Formats: sequence, structure tokens, C-alpha cells
Amino acid sequence: MSNKLQLADSNRAIYFVSLFIYNLARVLPHAVLTVILLNKGMTVAKIAIIQSFFMLAAIIFDLPSGILTDLWSEKLTYEASLVLIMVSYTLTMVSSSFVVLCCSWFIYGISSATINGSLDAYFIRRANGDNGQIKQINVLINHTTLYSGLIGGGVGSFIYQFMDVRMYWLSLILLAAAFGLILVGFHPRGRGHESSVEHPSWRNVLRDFKMLLGRRRVLCVIGLCSVYQVVAQLFFQFWQINFLKQHFSKTYFGIFYVVFQVVAIISNHWFSRCDFSHALIRLVLLLGGGFLLAIIAPNKYVFLLLVICFLFPFNIYNSQLMVNMQQEVTANVMSSMMSLTETCASGISILTLWIVGLLDQHLPFLQVEGVLVLIYIVSSCCLIWLYQEEHRHS
Repeated sequence: MSNKLQLADSNRAIYFVSLFIYNLARVLPHAVLTVILLNKGMTVAKIAIIQSFFMLAAIIFDLPSGILTDLWSEKLTYEASLVLIMVSYTLTMVSSSFVVLCCSWFIYGISSATINGSLDAYFIRRANGDNGQIKQINVLINHTTLYSGLIGGGVGSFIYQFMDVRMYWLSLILLAAAFGLILVGFHPRGRGHESSVEHPSWRNVLRDFKMLLGRRRVLCVIGLCSVYQVVAQLFFQFWQINFLKQHFSKTYFGIFYVVFQVVAIISNHWFSRCDFSHALIRLVLLLGGGFLLAIIAPNKYVFLLLVICFLFPFNIYNSQLMVNMQQEVTANVMSSMMSLTETCASGISILTLWIVGLLDQHLPFLQVEGVLVLIYIVSSCCLIWLYQEEHRHS
């Protein structure tokens, strides 16, 4: 028993160190990603199309990768995702071709689809449905990605000033290190020991999968996670465009990225201390209202303050949705259901980006954002009402 506990502790430590390094490498270019694409000659419309290929890959590969992980190995899918992101970053570094960049983002999307529900699901399975443990695991994962994102995003913007796109070399070196850690140090079954959670058969996976899809509460949470991507894509893909329109210098983008990460860390700490399971509608109204007020702010300082205020409910709401989903799902199909949720979310994401790419050629960008956020607020409130009604009657 002591050997199994030591192995579990060792695996957890190796995973979180690898996750930290992986995410640090992944986000290094993110604070200046739009700037990089603009410097490669891409327009806002082309950037939206490029980003949509990431979502397209996620739609195609999320569910298959989740099912394979349930049947196969969380470790192997995690390693495959690291190899794919290294290929993607290499293409982004060496090419300015619109077609190649679309391919690069498509490969990046496959990597993201593969890593979701891999080793994170490995630990959630072992929580055996314990809500407290599930929330604790999510908080630890959030802390790891947020702190690494804080460092990577902040450092990346300054590195870009000196290295330009060659900064991707640093990302590639770090990704290789993250891969090596898992390859050598992570032992899901131990040496000669069987895992405490066996992978189920195809028949059991399909049976549990169909059963869960017949539950309206599960469908409502999948819908909420999907619709959330409307406002998530508007923020993550176009925050730099909004800041440029407010006449902020791109020199400060790294500082803004650090501020965003600090807000996310505070939000995660707040989430770990409080129960937000009954505050979903209030969170939707706060984050949706905050976004709308920010884009019509009279000056850039009010805009910045409103963006920061928007990020608190934005981050907390996302964390609560993830916990709700994982609480509704059985261990046998954890990766499959997480991947199905990601697939549906990617579908809404790609639809959002295509709408932006289309309407941006005919309408002011501010109007496009406003309409999409209003659609998000109304649809989310309806789904939350349905979810709460099902919860009362269950």
C-alpha cells in the first residue's frame, strides 16, 4: 500500500511539473500572438479564419481522442499532444503563408483535443466521484496553468522584442523537456503493479455514454460549456484588437497579459474558498454585462478597469462549469464526456469566429461583439434555468 501511495504522489508531482512547463511553453507567444500574425501580413478576417481551424480540428478529434483515452492510455495521449504542438509551433515560426498557418492552427487544435481529458482525467477518475477531491484537482490544475501562464505570457512579450518569431525556439525546448519528464518519470501502472482504475471495454463505454446523454442535466451542462465559448472566443482571440482600438500601445500587451493572469489566480483562489454552484445566472449577467460595458467605455482607462472586473466572473464561471460537468459523469467515460463537451464547445467557437470573420467585413467590430454577447447572455440564462429545474426534480 505504501508503494502505491508513493507512486501516486510521484505521478502527481511529475504531471504537475510537466503541465507547468508545457503551459509555460505554450503561452510564451500568446501575449503577442495577434501581433505576430499581423506582422505576417494577416488581416483581422484572416486571423479569425486561421483561429477557426484550431476549432475545426477540435470538433473532429475531441471525441475520438477522448474515447481512445478511456480505452487506451492517458499517458500516451498526453505525449502525442506534446509532439503535435511542437510541429505546430515549428510551422508558425518558419512560415508566413496563410495556408500553412491554417494548417499549423489545425495541428495545434489536434494537440489541444488530445491533451484535454488525458492525464487530468487520470487523476479525476481516481477521485471516485468525491466532489471535494474533484474540485481540489481542478483548483490544482488551474493554479498550475495560471502561474505558468503568468510567467510565460509576461516573459514572452518581452522576449518577442528581442527574438521576434525566433522565440518559438524557446517554446520548443521547453515542450521537449515536458515530454521527457512524462516519458521517463510518469508510471500509471507502476512497475509490475496494476492500476487501481482499469480501462473499460468498448461495450461498457458505449453503454455509459448513451446513458449519460439521456440525462437532461448532462445535456444542459454541455450546452452551457458550449455557449460560454461565444464570449470566451471574443475575449481570447480579439482582446488585443480591442486594446489597439482603445489606443493602447502593443508594448504594454505583456503587462496586460500578466494582469489577466493575476486576476485569474485571484479568481481561482476565490473559487476554491466559496461555493458558486447556485450563482450561475448572476455570474453570466456579471460577465456578459461587464463585457458590454467595456466595449462601449468612454476612454481607455475605464475600458481597462471594466475588462479587469469582467474577468473575475468570467474565470469563476468557467471553473464552476467544469466541476458541474465532472460531477455528472462516471469514471468509465470521463475522458469521452469531457471530449464531447470540448467538441460541442469547439463547434460554437468555430461558428463564432466564422461569424466575426464574415460580419467584420460589413459591420463595425463593436456591433458584432455586442450582438454575440447578448445572444450568449440570453441562451445561457435559459440553459441554467433548465438545468436548475432538472436538478430540483431529480
